[in-house]
Amino acid sequence: MKKIGFTGQCPNGDIRALSNQIKLCKDANIDSLEVSIFETDVIVGKKINFPELKILKDTLNNKDMAYTVHGELSVNLLDQDYFDDHKEILKRDIEVSGEINATHLVTHFGQTTNAVFENKELYNSHLKRQEECYAELGEYAKKYDVILAIENLFPFKLDYYAPLPSEIAKQLNGISHPNVKCCMDISHAYINCTYQNAHLINELKEMGPLSEHIHMHDSFGNIERIWTYIDAESTSYGQGDLHLPLGWGDIPFDRIFDEVKFPKNVNLNFELPFRYEKYYKESISKARALLEKL
Repeated sequence: MKKIGFTGQCPNGDIRALSNQIKLCKDANIDSLEVSIFETDVIVGKKINFPELKILKDTLNNKDMAYTVHGELSVNLLDQDYFDDHKEILKRDIEVSGEINATHLVTHFGQTTNAVFENKELYNSHLKRQEECYAELGEYAKKYDVILAIENLFPFKLDYYAPLPSEIAKQLNGISHPNVKCCMDISHAYINCTYQNAHLINELKEMGPLSEHIHMHDSFGNIERIWTYIDAESTSYGQGDLHLPLGWGDIPFDRIFDEVKFPKNVNLNFELPFRYEKYYKESISKARALLEKL
């Protein structure tokens, strides 16, 4: 079943704020809500904080809404110095996802420094360790009936390397585990492909068949280079991961959905901040038209 989802937001860690967002989603015929665990206090000191988990479960239960989860943004399994810490956090994310009956847990594919990437023997050893961890945690996620949705990134720093979608697809195809799939973030791919001079459509074609979950938002594909005081200024410059309503940037969504093959159960999940709330319905309408192409 093809679905439309929306990312919920917990300002100041307020889980109860999701209640009204669920109502808005139901009014707009949205199928699922993505819970941003990284904004909450459900995990504290690498352990589940059960009072906060109870608030989360009480907020979400009996709402006739499907859920996905976005784990901590900082999880990075190519970071060898803190690998065990990242792995533990990811395990807690899996457990929390199971507790709220989430179908998918979004977690970021690793990135590393250019210096490590240029040392191919070292870089490949880091990739191998990440691959083994994904295979292990795929089994762990299976116990909780959760699918890991591994999300593609762009370099968070200019001296970092973020693997392209085709590289991610190669690793996950090698794992070939039913509980290890992709979360395709189209804007992230656009930024990274532009930065690395790679062909966006060809890269997405490699990742598409694994992408049961897609993050939807627009941008101009430009990595952030100019210092700005507030996020809105980056929008003025058209740089960075802007999370704009569909049509505000120049991502070729129509071409992507014409040429890239996706699973039949794909979920188009919007990641749009509250500042664009008045444009939500327009973006949702555009997404439904894109789903008709599949």
